[in-house]
Amino acid sequence: MEKDITSDSYRWFALAAVVMGTFMAILDTSIVNIGIPKMMAVFNVSLDSVQWVLTAYTLTLGAIVPLTGFLGEKFGNKKLYIFALISFTLGSFLCGMSWSNSAMIIFRVLQAIGGGMIMPVSMTIIFQMFEPKERGLAMGFWGIASMAAPAIGPTLGGFIIEKNGLEINFLCKCTYWNYSNNFINNTVKGISAQVS
Repeated sequence: MEKDITSDSYRWFALAAVVMGTFMAILDTSIVNIGIPKMMAVFNVSLDSVQWVLTAYTLTLGAIVPLTGFLGEKFGNKKLYIFALISFTLGSFLCGMSWSNSAMIIFRVLQAIGGGMIMPVSMTIIFQMFEPKERGLAMGFWGIASMAAPAIGPTLGGFIIEKNGLEINFLCKCTYWNYSNNFINNTVKGISAQVS
């Protein structure tokens, strides 16, 4: 017997995957802030130089968000969301492996390309999956993630840097990719028909 891929449980599982992606992308806007002194020491650079790690991420987010609607229409929202997750995770991995401040800035731009796409595409996916009577609840869950992430970021970043080091602050997002990728591929395959 084949499972009904349009059932409520699948839509809510898909919402969980979208909310996790949104949480990680928004978390990354604030989790690195606490690591600025550590980056200055590790890369032996001034505050002016290391601030570009944050500025490059924020500027790229601002530039990529308006393009996301066009790209979603051209390639499909599911494909764009998966590309965004891959870009974000690859950028996170490379940030964790950075050997210099310049490399960190370049990899943060790659990370922000994915992070900037995740937020608007996730909202589009939610609007496509849920009927108007359920959208408020679904967007409420999305909103909780988007509001909690910047509040949790500095505390979590400080804890990770203190206990494990700067690179773990970025590499922990790769674990998220593994869970999210498995979740999307194994649980919500059928949602692609609704979301494409």
